Amino acid sequence: MIFLNKQIENSLINNGIFRKIEEQIGDVQFFFDYNYTIPDLVGYVLHIKAEDIKKKRDATQILLEYIVKNNLDDSNEEDRKSSEKIGILLLVPNGLVSMIIGTKGRQISNLIKDSGANIVVNQPIYKMLHRTVNIKGRPANVANAILSIQSIMEERYFEVSKVETEVRPLNTTLSLTQVNIEY
Repeated sequence: MIFLNKQIENSLINNGIFRKIEEQIGDVQFFFDYNYTIPDLVGYVLHIKAEDIKKKRDATQILLEYIVKNNLDDSNEEDRKSSEKIGILLLVPNGLVSMIIGTKGRQISNLIKDSGANIVVNQPIYKMLHRTVNIKGRPANVANAILSIQSIMEERYFEVSKVETEVRPLNTTLSLTQVNIEY
């Protein structure tokens, strides 16, 4: 699931980009979930469905290249001119976030190194079932990062008992803080 702002959604629909990508790649489908929202962000979640994960990756790359080429993303003018980069928000179920980060951050470090994209897992948002993962880079690098993250989630999905768990508020009475003072 990729979060796109309303301006991008309108442009993609009005220009028939999904149909063009579906014709080019074959066996891939796009649809927006207008019910899923992220607090303080105006946009929608885009689902890209395909049986073949490589087709999903190719469709994602073509879509991201279109967004960059037509200056639809929110990146500043400097980023666009210098390197044609894009930034997107990927939604990952709360129960699978640890699989993306890995032990001592090794998994996410490998994802960054292998994809060439910058990947940041954001803090949980109260009452949301998913965490946002900010991915920035060239469209091919971002598409590779998404492919790798989706592969991890598909491989490890059945290892987690509650994949979509709601984030609860921090209970400060149960949180312990320890301060060591040395003189």
